[in-house]
Amino acid sequence: MTSISTLGQALDQISRLKKQQYTLDDLSTQIATGKKTQQFSGLGSDILRSQRSRANVDQLEQYSTNIINAQRRIQLMTNSVQEVQAQANTIVDSLTVAVQAGDYPDFEVIQRLADDVYDYVIDTINAKDGERYLFAGSDSSVKPIEDKGLFDSFLGEYVPDNTNIANPPLVASGFIGDWGDGTITTDEFIDAFNAVNENVLGYSQTLVSGTTGDVRVRVDENSDFDYTVLANTEGMKDIITALGVLRAMPTPENSPGALNDPLATRAADDTPPFPAQEKQDNFFAVVQDVLKTLVGGIKKIEQEEYKLALVEQQTNLVKENNELQINAFKSIISEVEDADITESVAAIQRVQLSLETSFQVTALISDLTLANFL
Repeated sequence: MTSISTLGQALDQISRLKKQQYTLDDLSTQIATGKKTQQFSGLGSDILRSQRSRANVDQLEQYSTNIINAQRRIQLMTNSVQEVQAQANTIVDSLTVAVQAGDYPDFEVIQRLADDVYDYVIDTINAKDGERYLFAGSDSSVKPIEDKGLFDSFLGEYVPDNTNIANPPLVASGFIGDWGDGTITTDEFIDAFNAVNENVLGYSQTLVSGTTGDVRVRVDENSDFDYTVLANTEGMKDIITALGVLRAMPTPENSPGALNDPLATRAADDTPPFPAQEKQDNFFAVVQDVLKTLVGGIKKIEQEEYKLALVEQQTNLVKENNELQINAFKSIISEVEDADITESVAAIQRVQLSLETSFQVTALISDLTLANFL
């Protein structure tokens, strides 16, 4: 029996059904993901717009991340500078308020406070963000300052024999010892501690040598901002020096100077005022210089605080501009890549209807033979 072959028609119909099935799968993926395609190649002529926009977004987001990290560090540094200022001001206030009738009856209390503040200031200058020391410059893995006792040895100590001032002092070491026993004058002592070497203060070698680099934040393709504040900036050094001298210097009665009564051999036998006038003069000369150095140091680090605030403001403006650009490029990406869900739903319904119709037609054709037709 002869039959009419429908193989060609069937194959053609199967091919068209497969294409419709692929279209249905693509539309289903668009609805599920919100994207027109899962491959850049599926974007056709818009592929370059998408790739360039994505590259720009990645670059700008990296700059924004740089700014966020820098601003966090700037805020930590600002807080540290403000803490140093606040602690130094407590000493300034104590030295100013404690003057009573030309005497410092609470000087030993002030010295204990200065000792605590000295340690606190050094800890604050060694502030970190993660593993990075904030005031170390580019050499951020090395602690910028460490109290190794060198400054204490440099200053030394002086304790006179108050039972008889003609006797050698009980303790005399360092520049304070030289000042106390008359080897150097008060002015020479003041000059000595004001010229103290940074190595003696405990600063790291990279800070002392000046080999540490700046700390900068890259904010865009062409710009970066410097937010370097070093631990050995003049203001920080002044405050550390002044606090170190204050906590180590002798009390008014143990300061160098002759007794008021040239015949007296001990303070208990001296005539008023107490302590002896020359002792007070020498003591107050040093205290006044310490006070001046502290106040000067506080003013100097205020300038560092202003610098940090200015950089934070500048970087914030750049970050806002970067965010505007990021949003613009994301709009382009959305325009190029995002599917119209409403249109995709309508299209999938049309394809489903077409598939159902095609299946019905295919089933009908498969039943057609010449015998059935006859």
